[in-house]
Amino acid sequence: MPTPSTSGRSPDRGTQLAEERTDLAAERTFLAFERTLLAWLRTGLSLISFGFTLAKFFQYMAQQRGGPVTGVFGHTWTTDTVGLAMIAIGTLSLALAVIQHYRRVKAMRALGLAAQWNLALWVAAPVAVLGVFAFVSLLF
Repeated sequence: MPTPSTSGRSPDRGTQLAEERTDLAAERTFLAFERTLLAWLRTGLSLISFGFTLAKFFQYMAQQRGGPVTGVFGHTWTTDTVGLAMIAIGTLSLALAVIQHYRRVKAMRALGLAAQWNLALWVAAPVAVLGVFAFVSLLF
């Protein structure tokens, strides 16, 4: 049986609708990837900023007391431990989310997704780099 492309006829209406639905499904999947990356961006940025704030707070407390901050149970906190840990977790999670997003979009393009502007990736990648700078600035 000849296919529409070999017989010179245009595809029937049902085939056209199915192709449109498939294209729209691919677009919805891409947009879901974008939303997921933006959620990770919010989470990573929150961890980075809260960690930076905690590190600066502990530095301030250590300056005011003239020594390290001691907790209720006698545990001594270094001025940067909690803040650096939160910055590291936020930066690492954001970097992994960027890599995951890039791989997913690349796989979708291999399946036929049209190339398009990827704004979430262009925002999340520099924020991950800024997280590294915040971590290094507190470390040294």
